[in-house]
Amino acid sequence: MSLLNVTKKGQPTAETSEGNQSSHVRYVRPVYQIEEQDSAYQVQVDLPGVVKDQVEITLADGVLEILGSREWVNRKDWNPLAGVSEDGLVYRLRLDVSEEVDGESIAADFEYGVLRLTLSKAEEKKPRRIAID
Repeated sequence: MSLLNVTKKGQPTAETSEGNQSSHVRYVRPVYQIEEQDSAYQVQVDLPGVVKDQVEITLADGVLEILGSREWVNRKDWNPLAGVSEDGLVYRLRLDVSEEVDGESIAADFEYGVLRLTLSKAEEKKPRRIAID
């Protein structure tokens, strides 16, 4: 049974404009790992260079979306190769979440660029021991 599947919706790159300036943001799928336990799923997502305030986690319509922004600082004396200048990088991971997960009890912890999520299984989906009379 597959609980979490990577959603491949959306474009890998996006352009946004702020006033008269156009900025280019690259979306990158971060490295992640999913481990199933009896009562929950553990998800670990690597977001190097991202601080806690730049992480956004949402769950809507059965899709868990994780966004982590990393600012790119262009030095004045540095010229990018091939004339490409990126203003930032956004890690984006979208996972389809089954009804097996209790959406109200998702917990998150972020430390040293690693996001750890605990997705508890709904009570009726947890394995249980049945006593014989």
